[in-house]
Amino acid sequence: MSYSTLWVIDNDFKGYEINEYHNSWLFAPTSWDILYEKYLPNEIFDPILGGKKHYISSSMFDKGLFNRLNNKINNTSIQEDRIIWELTNQQIFFTKDKIFISNCIKEFLNINSKYTKGYGDHIFQRFNEMADDIINIDENEYPYFISKNTSVDDIVDGWFRKYNEEKDETEKCSLKEREKMLTEFVIIKENTIDKFINNIDYFNGI
Repeated sequence: MSYSTLWVIDNDFKGYEINEYHNSWLFAPTSWDILYEKYLPNEIFDPILGGKKHYISSSMFDKGLFNRLNNKINNTSIQEDRIIWELTNQQIFFTKDKIFISNCIKEFLNINSKYTKGYGDHIFQRFNEMADDIINIDENEYPYFISKNTSVDDIVDGWFRKYNEEKDETEKCSLKEREKMLTEFVIIKENTIDKFINNIDYFNGI
């Protein structure tokens, strides 16, 4: 079964996996289904199957779904929803914001209780576990962190690897060495997501 992981980035912008969570379906896919139903309620019902659609399967056939949902969530004032959305989009967060982020993770299921009926304790436990692990990250050693959704792909892992043509092999590297846009840093001000800066612009500015 696939698993999700918590990654940290050190002061040299090298990435490390520090926590592993059994069954990756308990966090990101669960969050997406809640946000899908909440922000696009007119799209959630499947008239053929006679039930609710799931975000992952729907997005496979509807390539515009991500943008519609992203636009809705980016324009809400509900920070718990925005934090979860960006976490599950594998954006980079600053560890200095960890208390706020942790609180948002813990409150997400509570404020969205309308959409969590029938959810088992294991899902609430997973959210709380991730929130607690984020709180425990050492800000001085690891100023940044990422929630990686699943072990099925190597998207986050690939940010910290680079092909060496001379050696004809892939080596570990710093995110600063990557020359293309891969992700964004989430800028939080006064417990509110303020803006996003892609990795190229971020490194050009420091």
